[in-house]
Amino acid sequence: MNLRSLLIFFLFLLWGSGSTYWYVCKIKGFCEGQPDKTNVVTKPEVKEEKKEVTPIKKVAHSLIYFLRGKSDPVIHDTVQWQAEIKSIKELQAEGKKLHIETPYYAGEENATEFDNLGLARANALKNILSASIDTTLIVTKAKQIGDSTTKIPYYIEYDKKWIKWLIDNDFVQELDKKTLVHFPYNSTKAIKNKAILSYLDEVEKNMKAHPDLKILLVGHTDNKGRPAANKILGLKRAKRIKSWLLNKGIDAERIVVKSEGESQPIADNNTEEGRQKNRRVEISYIKK
Repeated sequence: MNLRSLLIFFLFLLWGSGSTYWYVCKIKGFCEGQPDKTNVVTKPEVKEEKKEVTPIKKVAHSLIYFLRGKSDPVIHDTVQWQAEIKSIKELQAEGKKLHIETPYYAGEENATEFDNLGLARANALKNILSASIDTTLIVTKAKQIGDSTTKIPYYIEYDKKWIKWLIDNDFVQELDKKTLVHFPYNSTKAIKNKAILSYLDEVEKNMKAHPDLKILLVGHTDNKGRPAANKILGLKRAKRIKSWLLNKGIDAERIVVKSEGESQPIADNNTEEGRQKNRRVEISYIKK
């Protein structure tokens, strides 16, 4: 075989090998290391839209809570709630009553038999506490929060300030921010009533324990007699308590005295019971 024939034969083999490789490996994909394309279906790429997820706010309930528009409490932590009831019971003292004042919103729908949901909720708490505390010592009240435009939360959580032991008798009545000391008709004499003296002992201790406090004594009367005379009578009653505190060592500069006479009744002056409530000295603390 001459040189030309060998060159043609060699080129034929080279062409044949290249054609075979291209067909088997590139087109069919049967060569080792090549992906199997026999069952592969190419799908167009779809971009997923990212959706904004609003996180759910977790509400931490303290002991118990009320749902919006509901009067029955939901006990969140039974163990802690029983401990709370025990601590309330331990604070009971002679001459005091347990005042339960629960909130309600003006716009809340009220489906109960009570005038508002605050009273309904207070009564529900009274029923729970009645297993540990005499119901004759429990006073229920309500406190409105906001007005008809106020946004009402879904949960109304328990606050320790709702439940307080307060002095509550015929002569001394503790309220949230002041105390009422009631006097007999036309009285300005020395204080001898045990209930009043017991309360004033607590006032003395509090004043000595908190030197930054001042005390405000405001005298009030019923509407019997002339307004000018009642103004003087109310002042005399306030000064009687001031004199008692001075004798206990309270600085005169820490005692503020004034009178409103008959101008601010809190009860009906047409009844003896109402007039008794109006004959009072209101005591409150103020910071220096």
